[in-house]
Amino acid sequence: MEKEGLPLPGFGDTAEELARGRALRVFRYLQERAERLYVPCDNCEEKSAKKPFTRYVYDTPWDKEEREKHFCSDDCGDTYMYEEPWAYFWCDRCDREISEQHPRNGWHIQYRDYDGNTVCLRCYQDLILEYGVEEEKLRKGMIPGMFFNHGNPEALLAGYNEVPGFANFFVSDQKETDRFRKKALELIEGGRKVVIGYERLAIGGSEGYVTLLAKGGEKEPRKRGAKHVL
Repeated sequence: MEKEGLPLPGFGDTAEELARGRALRVFRYLQERAERLYVPCDNCEEKSAKKPFTRYVYDTPWDKEEREKHFCSDDCGDTYMYEEPWAYFWCDRCDREISEQHPRNGWHIQYRDYDGNTVCLRCYQDLILEYGVEEEKLRKGMIPGMFFNHGNPEALLAGYNEVPGFANFFVSDQKETDRFRKKALELIEGGRKVVIGYERLAIGGSEGYVTLLAKGGEKEPRKRGAKHVL
């Protein structure tokens, strides 16, 4: 406008409005171009993904590096992230968004409930190794545990030892389940921490082999129903 000189009388506001409108259109175009990723949306695969809608997730709880998931909109992101088969969850402890199931982990469910919080398997392992499995679940008839590596080295390194007579214990019926739970509860009531390693389980967990491990002494028995801070 300065280059072309002053506008004719009565056209100043109009010329300024046109200039501002053009500048705004150029700005929006450049902004749109800067947001493009030039890759298709991971969900609809039709539109180009945009930077503001990128999600950062983990395939398994054991991954150290996050992965980018590219979407063209929040709607596409939510559809992909929270519907089958690629559903994701937030871990209440490490605050990461992780795939509920993934082929890299054998399609295992990758989260557990611990004291009413949804935690990933890595955090669950850390919690039970520090505090032991939940007494409340044992009293409700459950056998809470997880698949450690072969031989349960994680538990052994944390100071736990196999309980004689309850290593590779075959849980085949309700009687054996009750016997295993009774032993675990006796140890907890005696002030010991207990973890349970899943060795081999049938589909659905109807039967299988489990190992009971414990550490600690008879001092300071654990209070029944005590909660742990994540």
